[in-house]
Amino acid sequence: MLKFLKPSPLKIFVALMLLLGLTWLWRLKNIFIMDAAFYGLPLTFYSAWGPCPPREVCSEFSGLNLGLDLAFWYLVGAFIIDRFTRKPKSS
Repeated sequence: MLKFLKPSPLKIFVALMLLLGLTWLWRLKNIFIMDAAFYGLPLTFYSAWGPCPPREVCSEFSGLNLGLDLAFWYLVGAFIIDRFTRKPKSS
């Protein structure tokens, strides 16, 4: 049933490219609108804003959101790879 989730180098590569590529595009959109940087799509796992006064922390990181983003994009990548590499069943 869930055989398409079996890890392979191609699925991992596609998942990482989706995560990095879409995060980069999301960051480009936001950098021109506000003085902040957001990394992660659909969940933001790292955000930074500025200008930052001395001795203040002007960024946040969420390991949980990073893990959920990785899992989400792995599922999407595995589904895409499964659909494009599926062999037709012969009757």
